[in-house]
Amino acid sequence: MQRIDEQLLSQLEAGFKLPVKPTALHLLQEELNRPEPCLDTVSELVAADVAMSAAILRVVNSPGFGQNQEIADIKYAVILLGLNTISHIASRYLIKQVFRQEACCISLARFWDTATEISRLCSYLGQGVRNKNIQVDNLQTLGLFHDIGIPMMAMNFPDYVHVLNEANDNINVSLTEIEDKRYPCNHAILGFYMAHSWHLPNILCNTVLRHHDTEFLDEQRTEEERIYYSVLKVAENIAHYHKRFRNINYWSSLQPKVLETLGWEENQYQNYLEAGESLLIYGSS
Repeated sequence: MQRIDEQLLSQLEAGFKLPVKPTALHLLQEELNRPEPCLDTVSELVAADVAMSAAILRVVNSPGFGQNQEIADIKYAVILLGLNTISHIASRYLIKQVFRQEACCISLARFWDTATEISRLCSYLGQGVRNKNIQVDNLQTLGLFHDIGIPMMAMNFPDYVHVLNEANDNINVSLTEIEDKRYPCNHAILGFYMAHSWHLPNILCNTVLRHHDTEFLDEQRTEEERIYYSVLKVAENIAHYHKRFRNINYWSSLQPKVLETLGWEENQYQNYLEAGESLLIYGSS
């Protein structure tokens, strides 16, 4: 079971190369965290970054959003999407800007492709969750962030690519178990540190920390915590199954607990599994 304390956080901060939260995101979150955020200020902060503005306009003008005419005004896009969605889009966009390929021993393009697929699947699966208080934006961000510790490990350990290869070949242990034997920490802990320092919601930070923990659903947890974890595990398994033609490690023991948490029958999961293939190929449901 993954645990973390302030002493370990201090050691990570002192001994590891860790990405710094971009100023643009810091200022945006600062404004969004005010009791009454100013739409004009949020719009100005978004507009100050051309690429981030483009990402937000791309979302609001996507077919799934259902606009009859193209939106080009940032303030109007902010109003339409809402402040919570703007925060998540900004986080997803800016996180890709803090990693450099030359600093990593793995292919960042491949990593982001997989993270984007998991994020897309989490969003799709979230629409079938019976608890309507679950925010799909949060699920999307969880899918993108859950393995963010992997490029951080690759930035700090030149041999890390061999650990990933070993984990892909070994169906009996998790990646974190292999990491713990070789390094002073694992990617789940580093991911928690980054999510925490970037001020992601606590429930996302804790799910990032525990996403390889097979005992998570055996503990006393809120329904929200259980759903976030379960949606992520289903998304991971769907992506893994269609790429490697086998389930993720420990899926046989996780599946009954995950489906019970989500209120799904086996045939519902099989439907999601089949639909997931086209979602991964075509990028839409």
